[in-house]
Amino acid sequence: MGARRTLGIGRVRAPIAVLAALLAGGAFVAAAAVRLDPATLGDVTLIAGSLVGGALVTGVVVQSGSMRAVGVVIAAVPVWLLSQRADAGTIAVLAALFGAGLALVVGPLRPSDASPRARRGHQALGAVLLVGVLVVALYIGAETPTVSWFGGGATHGSTAHREVALTFDDGPNVTATLRIMQILDAARVHATFFEVGKAIDAAPGITRALYEHGQQLGNHSYHHDQWRWLDPWYPELDRTQQAFARAIGRCPGYYRPPHGDRTPFVAHVVREHHMRMVLWNDSAHDWDEPDPAVIARRIVRRAEPGSIIVLHDGLDGDPTADRTVLVRALPLILDGLREKHLRVVGLERLLGGPAYVPC
Repeated sequence: MGARRTLGIGRVRAPIAVLAALLAGGAFVAAAAVRLDPATLGDVTLIAGSLVGGALVTGVVVQSGSMRAVGVVIAAVPVWLLSQRADAGTIAVLAALFGAGLALVVGPLRPSDASPRARRGHQALGAVLLVGVLVVALYIGAETPTVSWFGGGATHGSTAHREVALTFDDGPNVTATLRIMQILDAARVHATFFEVGKAIDAAPGITRALYEHGQQLGNHSYHHDQWRWLDPWYPELDRTQQAFARAIGRCPGYYRPPHGDRTPFVAHVVREHHMRMVLWNDSAHDWDEPDPAVIARRIVRRAEPGSIIVLHDGLDGDPTADRTVLVRALPLILDGLREKHLRVVGLERLLGGPAYVPC
């Protein structure tokens, strides 16, 4: 009597696990396609993730103790992702890929009577899936503000008070920064300007004016490019601190990575400088939106107690970039926040910790 092509206990067949994964993925795609509200979409994807996780764990829990251990590891992946505040879709996809890849490598998804060539093929496919999961996890950890795999950073403050923080990136800028400061001064509002070192050196008077008017300043790298954040020594941080020291004689206590890109090495350098990494949870993609009303509507709609709002008074540290759209959007944003009974405060109040550290 030939060996049965079964999987796990109770003669569960491999196609069942594959079908479960396809159904779960289909549920997520369908939910996204009909544009469900975020809460419902989150519920759907969590259900999908549970379906995938259950099928995969069942697939790897065989009679041997080692395979039961593998099942426990796979079951722990979604829990770990949840602890890192990954979104539900990420949990479902990574858990499915990780489980399928690991199962293919160790054997349970392979028929027991498969040829050696077929077994090697399954193992190669599993290895590709595992490497793919690693690459995706690294990318998410480096790029996504809401996950803390690479040292993280503050994305919001306390929700106990109806307070939000306004932050501006990529300046100083000659077309917008001082006009934004005047609007904030008139509204008696303090914000935080995360400035690029090369722009500070190009227009130090703007940085001095912000500081003298009581606006908070933050470090946003020296070059604001696409690759220097990969340097494990990350000299960009200190170089920008020195630009601040030349301009105002002080060094910021907060750092925001350009585009949110970061590694554990960057996080270590930030801690060595006794600084705090700050990200965000409310963005309007204002760098490529020409309509100030749209920018304001996006920001106000997403704002809630504790939000850290990111806007751009510059673009990639270019002091001459036209950012007048934000000058027009800012009064609308301030009015909308007041209508929601949200008070704008500085990051020092919202997050705590020193605004400036020794240079």
